[in-house]
Amino acid sequence: MEVSKDIETLLDTLESGHIILDGDYKVTFWNRWLCINTQIDKRDILGKDLFEIFPSIDAAILKRKIATSFLLSTPTFYDSNRKEPLIPIKRNKVTSGSLEMMQQQVTISPCNMEQKAVMINIYDISEVHEAKILLARQMKKVKALNTLLESQQDLIDKNIIMARVSLDGTMVDVSSKLCNFFGYEKEELLGEKISLLGSSKIPEGIFSELWSRVLGGESWSGELANLTKKHELKWVLLKIDPVFDGDGKLKEFSAFYSDITNKKLLEELYIRDPLTKIYNRAHFDKHFNSLFGDQRKTSTPSALVIIDIDHFKKINDTYGHQTGDEALIVVASILEHSIRSEDMVARWGGEEFVMLLKNVSKDEAIEIAQKLRSKIKEANFASSLTLTCSFGLTLFGSSDDPIESFKRADDALYEAKNGGRDRVVFK
Repeated sequence: MEVSKDIETLLDTLESGHIILDGDYKVTFWNRWLCINTQIDKRDILGKDLFEIFPSIDAAILKRKIATSFLLSTPTFYDSNRKEPLIPIKRNKVTSGSLEMMQQQVTISPCNMEQKAVMINIYDISEVHEAKILLARQMKKVKALNTLLESQQDLIDKNIIMARVSLDGTMVDVSSKLCNFFGYEKEELLGEKISLLGSSKIPEGIFSELWSRVLGGESWSGELANLTKKHELKWVLLKIDPVFDGDGKLKEFSAFYSDITNKKLLEELYIRDPLTKIYNRAHFDKHFNSLFGDQRKTSTPSALVIIDIDHFKKINDTYGHQTGDEALIVVASILEHSIRSEDMVARWGGEEFVMLLKNVSKDEAIEIAQKLRSKIKEANFASSLTLTCSFGLTLFGSSDDPIESFKRADDALYEAKNGGRDRVVFK
């Protein structure tokens, strides 16, 4: 597949790798980023079989991913957690990190259905992995310091974010590091419940699990959103260990915090759509596939809903792309704030959104979709614009698979669009 000069120029300016393969898996495009990072010139790779140039690639998996992308006409994702990256690239930036090889996130997208041409996009996510390594090291330090608790009190007080907590959740002692981290004076925290440091972002079920575990004499750890005295959001990895007296009776808890705010912010960049701020397609795919594993544990079905803004091209052409962007943002906000905490909505691409409704019946799913349809139609948009959406939905259970479920929902959406739009269709 030949690439136009304008597209080639654009792809060569991007700080990411872009490969186009023809139907025989031969390289027909290799952008400048790849030339620089792999030290392989375009002239040396164009027309060559990708698997011959890079024998470390798991050909069976990559071919299966390519076939899936053509079957669904959507991008697929090469697992970034694999031991070997898709294209082995040594890190060439000045860094104090410990990773020798670049960690990659890879998407595979069909770009010419007739010629079976596919584009492979490679993004450098080494910094995310560095953050994970750093966090693991910090936790190792916390464990080592915990063994020296009695003899190293001063060291712990100044360097570890920790608290001693009574059995009813009252803070009986806090370190100076914790006070500095959350912006409190020590006297403001002593005698207060440890929940003072929490935030509304913590699901109620997390607290139930936490207290059930620690009151049973077990340790608990997990990522939580906390608030400082100035109401600044801080993400922490919290580990709570039981403390026993000489008779083996539970007397209190030790709570250790590690600041992972930057890590969480970095993660958010990868899972959020930059325009609407709701989840992106890659994160939805990961969540959706994991849900099918969970679904086999329950007899109650869940619903998959695909939403499409009606006449969106006409909106852009008539009112301009800024109004089109506002429409996307408002619809995304309505969808996100109208569902339950256990449900999920994401931008699927363009003017399409996708939504998961956990453990609902057909009638419940249709009722929710109808309410959302009405909310969107009644919403206030710029330029006195009246906006409508079409909804296609289906239920899936233990006997379904992701591809078939998406096909049913997509067929339902197609029927809704052809049936006059601004309607909900179930299949």
